[in-house]
Amino acid sequence: MSGEDVSGLIGQSATIDSSYNRKDLITYAIGIGCDELRYVYENDGDFEAFPTYPFVLAFKGTEDDVVGFPSAAMQESNVMPGLPGSKFVLDGERQIEIIRPISAEGEKLKIKSTLVGIHQKGKGALVETTSEFIDEEGKVCVKLTNGTFVVGAKGFTPEKAGQTYSLAVPPPKRAPDAVCEMKTSPTQAHVYRLSGDYNPLHIDPMMAQMNGFKEPILHGLCSLGHAAHAVLKTYGGNEAARFRGMKCRFASPVLPGQTLVTEMWKEGNGRVIFLTKVKETNKVVISNAYVDLAPEAKL
Repeated sequence: MSGEDVSGLIGQSATIDSSYNRKDLITYAIGIGCDELRYVYENDGDFEAFPTYPFVLAFKGTEDDVVGFPSAAMQESNVMPGLPGSKFVLDGERQIEIIRPISAEGEKLKIKSTLVGIHQKGKGALVETTSEFIDEEGKVCVKLTNGTFVVGAKGFTPEKAGQTYSLAVPPPKRAPDAVCEMKTSPTQAHVYRLSGDYNPLHIDPMMAQMNGFKEPILHGLCSLGHAAHAVLKTYGGNEAARFRGMKCRFASPVLPGQTLVTEMWKEGNGRVIFLTKVKETNKVVISNAYVDLAPEAKL
């Protein structure tokens, strides 16, 4: 007996409005551990948006206040299908491509999210969506790709519908070319959530326990921001304008207060492959990852 046909779902999309200001950029930068004035002080001559900021815009939309979870923006932009057998979802993979840096002064952007792939994998399915950030001139400035693992999903056809951006990126078989340690704060998740992701899993002990954790965990996207910061500081002169893109896979959770160790391997064409671990446990938390950097500008 054939299962539910999901091929007709590929391509469905939704568009929402989003906006941000300088305060939002500063709050986000502090939330991912930045202390450089170019990211946290609006009067610094080099003030700019940290390049991974667009990840949080889909959470806040146009809201300036605390929002619920899921937020209205998340619900309005949701293109995730209801797959048979689904139990719960896990944040699997993320990718960002910077076509042009977002403005440091703040701006209004539309976010168009599209379902691009549904693939049976092991004990569930990998569902992939893309999000295009469109400025007021109608030009795409940023593109995100999200891979969500739907645990328990089965009984649908075809087993591979649409396309996939999932890619294995093993680190080279040599010692890292550079290593960067970043200590997170016990209140790191308290600060990071102010950028728009108010999931109580990251602050409410009872909610964390209901989800199988002994205590609240750090947002995966906060760990991503720390890793991006580590690579940009080490190989990109800490200049957001040199950040072209990033891809990563989440491997395990981080607890606020733990130390993130990012190991880096410099490859050709501006690519830096990296792996992020928790120092206290040696567990890998971000894998199959790279950052693409533009070359340093010549004066």
